[in-house]
Amino acid sequence: MKPLIPLATVADPTQVERVRALLEGRACVIVGSAPLRTPLADVSSTECAIAVNGGISSLPRPADVWVVGSKQQDKPGDPNLRPLHQTMLEQARGRSVNHLLLLRGPKIASECYTLAALERLHFTAATWSVLDKPTKRWLEGELCARTDDKQPCSSGVLAAAVALWCGAASVRLVGFSFMPGYHYLPNERGASWWRNHVAADKRALAVLMARYPGGLSGALVQEVAA
Repeated sequence: MKPLIPLATVADPTQVERVRALLEGRACVIVGSAPLRTPLADVSSTECAIAVNGGISSLPRPADVWVVGSKQQDKPGDPNLRPLHQTMLEQARGRSVNHLLLLRGPKIASECYTLAALERLHFTAATWSVLDKPTKRWLEGELCARTDDKQPCSSGVLAAAVALWCGAASVRLVGFSFMPGYHYLPNERGASWWRNHVAADKRALAVLMARYPGGLSGALVQEVAA
């Protein structure tokens, strides 16, 4: 089991700066989990490919960065394991990435469980780091006009904020939607699959577009701008 990174109880900007060298000056594409019109996401060989959660299975090549939720429930045998989260992690089976960025749970240093779960899936990462909730909250306050502790942005929009903070030349969003559904679960379209960050994401994207003119692109960006 990997050693724990001490849990941050206040915002720690160095957690964000950890990935600056990977993103600064790069044209980035962030691939989310929403249904695509094609089997795989449109990712240029010259773009820095950032996958978010289950979006990793939509990439045609290994991700430069994978942003994924890290939960205590990843502990083997945990009775609270959610099937959807387990299915999401399964999207990384047999894959490798340059850097794994774990969005860590609030009360424990949960990365030990998630790393172990990914190892069982034969997933490998050259390097890894964490973002704790206080740091995520700070970044959303700085870049996404977040004022309510109960209304976080989605992991995908948070990844866009991280990339822009770290000096990405541009950020293109693929596999993002305000509608229900997951690309890796094509037969599930019921009401229970609605995303719960719509209001926060619309606010955040509008603010990011104003702060970084021309820096964001993609269908969802056009929808918010309309």
